[in-house]
Amino acid sequence: MWQQLVVDSLGRPREAARRILAAGVAGGVLVEAALLVTCVGIVLGYFALTIAPGGVDMVTAAVLGNPLIGAGIQLAMMAIVIVLTVRIGRLFGGAGDFGGAAALIIWLNAMLVLIQVAQLIALAVMPPVAALLAIVTVAWLLWAYANFVAELHGFQNPFVVLGATIVTAIMLFLGTGMLIAILGVSMRETG
Repeated sequence: MWQQLVVDSLGRPREAARRILAAGVAGGVLVEAALLVTCVGIVLGYFALTIAPGGVDMVTAAVLGNPLIGAGIQLAMMAIVIVLTVRIGRLFGGAGDFGGAAALIIWLNAMLVLIQVAQLIALAVMPPVAALLAIVTVAWLLWAYANFVAELHGFQNPFVVLGATIVTAIMLFLGTGMLIAILGVSMRETG
């Protein structure tokens, strides 16, 4: 069952989402799965940091240098994505709930951990392939997320969801940037 779910997630994400939602995973199991996926992701990230030929950026190095902070950030980001997935979907008439959104987002993160293993192998054997895999992963993640959200909320067209996802991400990025700039300016004025 797990192998087929992985294959479906890569090639037919809407079908995979349907199966995940039908499973009706309990809240406690979802919390455990989120913790497991986060911990494994942090460990794999640390391994990537040690074998990366050119190193990584300062933020990634800082997060991986303190695993508890890194895990906390990853869990917080997962929670934010779950809340936004439900709230924004409902704004557009969706019928998704938090349990379903949590199951789907945690599964997407589990898939990213599997892809991270493939990237680590590629990084050790042929680094340019790892870079290409990273680009393909971003494209797949956007497409899978759009299909997962469409299935969760009962939307027909995943392309519309994909467009709304991209617009929402841009708005959040700009809004966060403006907030940081405002706080940065006010901190300088008071400090």
